[in-house]
Amino acid sequence: MLPLEGLRILDLTDGLAGRLAGGLLADFGADVVRYQAPGDDAPPLPQFIFTDHAKTVGHLTPDGTPPADELARADVCFVDRPDQVPAEAHDRLIVVVTPPCTTDGTPWAGGRESAELLHAYFGFAAVQASYSGRPVDHVYPYITIAQGVWSATCAAAALLERETSGRGQTVEVNGVHAANIFLGYLYGRDEGSADQSRAIGPGGLNPLYTRYRTADGRWVFVGALGPKFARATLETTGSLHLLDDDRIRGRLDALWDISNHAWVRAHFAEYFASKPADDWIAILEAADIPCTIVQSREEWFSGPQVAATGMVREIDHPQLGRVRMPGVPVTSLRERRTEPPKPTPTHGRGPLDGVRVTSLGTFVAGPYAAALLAELGANVVKVEPPVGDPWRMTGFVFNRATRSLAVDLSTAAGRATLDDVVRHSDVVMNNFRLGVMERLGYGFDRLASLNPRAISVGVTAYGESGPLAPRPGYDTVLQAAGGIMTAQGGTGEPVVLSLPVNDHTTAVVGAFTAVLGLLDRARFGVVRQLSTSLAATSAFLQLTALTDYAGRPAPATGGDDFTGPDEMNRIHPTSDGFVRVQADPGTVDIDTATLASSLAGRTTDEALAWCASHHIAAVKVRTASEVCADPYLHEHGLMRRAVSVSGTVYTQPGRFAGFSRTPQRPHPDAPGLGEHTHELLTEIGYAPDRIRALAGEGVVVTGEPLDLEFSPLYR
Repeated sequence: MLPLEGLRILDLTDGLAGRLAGGLLADFGADVVRYQAPGDDAPPLPQFIFTDHAKTVGHLTPDGTPPADELARADVCFVDRPDQVPAEAHDRLIVVVTPPCTTDGTPWAGGRESAELLHAYFGFAAVQASYSGRPVDHVYPYITIAQGVWSATCAAAALLERETSGRGQTVEVNGVHAANIFLGYLYGRDEGSADQSRAIGPGGLNPLYTRYRTADGRWVFVGALGPKFARATLETTGSLHLLDDDRIRGRLDALWDISNHAWVRAHFAEYFASKPADDWIAILEAADIPCTIVQSREEWFSGPQVAATGMVREIDHPQLGRVRMPGVPVTSLRERRTEPPKPTPTHGRGPLDGVRVTSLGTFVAGPYAAALLAELGANVVKVEPPVGDPWRMTGFVFNRATRSLAVDLSTAAGRATLDDVVRHSDVVMNNFRLGVMERLGYGFDRLASLNPRAISVGVTAYGESGPLAPRPGYDTVLQAAGGIMTAQGGTGEPVVLSLPVNDHTTAVVGAFTAVLGLLDRARFGVVRQLSTSLAATSAFLQLTALTDYAGRPAPATGGDDFTGPDEMNRIHPTSDGFVRVQADPGTVDIDTATLASSLAGRTTDEALAWCASHHIAAVKVRTASEVCADPYLHEHGLMRRAVSVSGTVYTQPGRFAGFSRTPQRPHPDAPGLGEHTHELLTEIGYAPDRIRALAGEGVVVTGEPLDLEFSPLYR
């Protein structure tokens, strides 16, 4: 039985976000009905084949609403606007509103959904590394896909809360919420700090975390993120002498300082040009350094690793025939039965209030997935080694609202301490390499002996099986292997995306996976071992291109310093900045030449006013600092200011969703290393003397609140 069987869901949305959310719930057993106007039978776009393949079709009444009897027996209803559902809808109904920007409207004309305009308006285009330093358009709708998965996650969380309360509510997951999730790393910054130059080339900033052309003309990506892999790469390539240079002075991070990265990159470019790609892969793999040959999306999708993750599926479409497309990036590995937990009262501090999560892992995808659960009200324990997560300062926004327990798992006493934490957990989440949880003693069977009700969620690089499963991997390695870099580069060089799109999306998928597991346990008493991976996400993110059938139009590709697919749909320069324009030739009486000449020489404000007067959707291309200073975002809780321990005022993203009846608690800041060790161990029954003894022996670390140091971009 699937976790959502027996639930009735209505989809009244038009955009990708809402339709994707409903489609994901359909994939896990929900009966999803997509409502459309009578006669709306045109062949769907590829992305809507993906989102709607498991739905049935219903027709709206003349007043634009679903039939009253259908609404009366629905559990969830996805809408673009709150007014699509009558106010008298029943008390158990969960209404999920997925507006393109906010329920107040969009800053562009027409109000339609647009990932491209969101990317430009919220800083993604401006931060992308390029030759020119000008903003870059992205070929995939990243923010909108994140909005869809997060909408499904929030709907499932509201369903879980309803198991206790018996009541529905209205949930809002808008485009700004999705931007905060997807781009929040940019917004965690010292207020008033300048935006860095992005004129550093499409390979990005870090010469140890980029791609190089090899002797046979192919490209190899080297994923030496973090000190362990960086030093290994220097040793393997005979480049340790770089650390002796007066410009580096022994500091690894100086290798990718903006003043050094060009000459360091030139050194490695010459080195990698000396051997063919296969030779380099053999050398790097022998040193256990994350790496890959840069591939096309078609090569990745037809290869053995994607097949092993279950991410290839085929369906028969009634209009288009056989369709091949990505699967859903969630895998159920094993399960056991337990009694469904008895409903316990909550305090309404988010739909996951009362859920306890233990998070094991470092860097981005796993810790961020756990922090997203904390955003929904879960009590999340971030388990760290005594030296801390290497990414805890750079990526502090990925740990917000979690509590830090620093414990040495190399010791028997440390593992016994973690055993006691796990005994109180509902979810145990990790992003270790394949097999590490078993070696530590926290495989699914051992978890069952510690806590038979604990759901296991694993986040890996390549999945649980297949030829690459044991390999280490980071976001950008999967950008390279999965074809994202090649798609963005088009006929030019592969482009390293300046934000970790696989990491961020996998984090949202990981949160969705955990909530599905909790709902399955609550409804049916099924406790699962669940998994997702960067490899699966890399295919899922390309659903608009990888959904394939006979006669489909060629999918989008980019190019060098890509500004958009055509003059009517691209980034245009103004006299003092840039605007992103999205003009539909079928609805505006403006031709390409008129559009370009009318924007040339105008200021950004003048260009936007001209576009608005002609009903052309357009936004200013904003930098991260401009987004962080936006008064509307601060007034509506979508951006917030905080003060660090040492008194620095900084910004960080605000809310990621809104719940009408179970609003989330105020956001705590990211934790210091071991800041909550004493508090957490006290909660599970440890006496003060025992905690002091463990600290004295170095088994645990008790620390202070995090005093932030703001790092420059690293890619």
